[in-house]
Amino acid sequence: MSSQQDDRPERLTTWTLEAIKQRNLALDGHCELPGCGHFVEFDVDALIAAAGPDYLVPEIIPGLACAQCGGALKFKLGMTRPTGE
Repeated sequence: MSSQQDDRPERLTTWTLEAIKQRNLALDGHCELPGCGHFVEFDVDALIAAAGPDYLVPEIIPGLACAQCGGALKFKLGMTRPTGE
């Protein structure tokens, strides 16, 4: 875990995993370090199975660092692609 992550208290968003799923949104983690730009796409169904539908998504992903540079990953919501395209 980088020192950048250690100094930050965990801040929660107002989004639950179930709200994200119901709206058919994608949940990604984006590296915050300038110049990296690496991102990870998360499986919302798997997260619900592991953490529950009422889990409040934190702003910074706890205990998970960027695989490219070790920086903090921040959750981002996005639109999903329609199926069949």
